Amino acid sequence: MTKNKIMEQSEINYLKTELVNDLVATTTIMEDLWRYHPENPDKKDVVSEYKVLEQIKNDIQQELDGLGV
Repeated sequence: MTKNKIMEQSEINYLKTELVNDLVATTTIMEDLWRYHPENPDKKDVVSEYKVLEQIKNDIQQELDGLGV
């Protein structure tokens, strides 16, 4: 293999890796959104889930404050 061919293959591999990473990230977001989607028969309530996250955030902040951070 010539140096140009190796470089081309390296660039192709990099592009493939980036595309796979983008695909995984997109799928992850879609799965997260599906939890709240109106067509999901087991959908979560956005308002109650948000309240849970607010409480977790507050607990973490209090714990950090207790550590002097």
